[in-house]
Amino acid sequence: HKITATLFALSAIGASGSLVAYYPLDGDFADASGNGNDGVMLGGVSYGGGAGAIGGGQAAIFDGAAGTYGSIAGGLQLVTNETYSVAMWVNAGFADNRDKRIFSEGTSTNNNPLFNVGTANNANNGTVDIYIRNGSSLNHPRSTGEAFDGTWHHVAFSGGSDGLLDLYIDGTFDTTFDYSAVPAFTDLNTTTIGGILRGSDCCNFNGSIDDVSMWDSDLTAGEISALAGGASATSLSGVPEPTSAVFCLTGLLFALRRRR
Repeated sequence: HKITATLFALSAIGASGSLVAYYPLDGDFADASGNGNDGVMLGGVSYGGGAGAIGGGQAAIFDGAAGTYGSIAGGLQLVTNETYSVAMWVNAGFADNRDKRIFSEGTSTNNNPLFNVGTANNANNGTVDIYIRNGSSLNHPRSTGEAFDGTWHHVAFSGGSDGLLDLYIDGTFDTTFDYSAVPAFTDLNTTTIGGILRGSDCCNFNGSIDDVSMWDSDLTAGEISALAGGASATSLSGVPEPTSAVFCLTGLLFALRRRR
């Protein structure tokens, strides 16, 4: 369980970019980064205890029904940045999550542009499924490892203007997806977790999501490993917060930047 994961000495890592938004999801969709990017939960979202990555807390539980998702007002246009990263904990099975989404950016006025990360589009296993479209598309390639097997897993991905998306599961690099053939996104205005929002919502997730962080930087392997090891996003970003004094050697070994 993620509560028992080893904590890192975060001062030895240091975040490489800015934290755009951080959602502990401890009973609400408030942004704990200080940037004011609060969200609203819609439909059948509840909160359960004992699922937090840091010291217990709560997680958001999505019922999978139409109308259930979390929306960030005005959208963050995260994937239009030169670099970006998203990290979160997820807990869901795959059999009742056919082509559901844990993260999405799009627009309320045009169904075409979509940047989605979620579950397998035919629900035959627990892999992470990627769908990116803006005219041309990256059509549902999947991870090697599984993150949707009914237990808690940490999912993180980093990308940018080079059109390469690096996916990590439980702090370990899994796959690089090449979407460089998809034209750059421009006019996105919706950012959601637990579903897609365009003119209407769809692809609603059935499971739990916790400790969501979004960055305007390409997080290093060490930073992602720290988040998967139990670190909070505010600790990585330099916001004062009590942390463990125990340093995990694994975090040091992975603290070098990956390919960029």
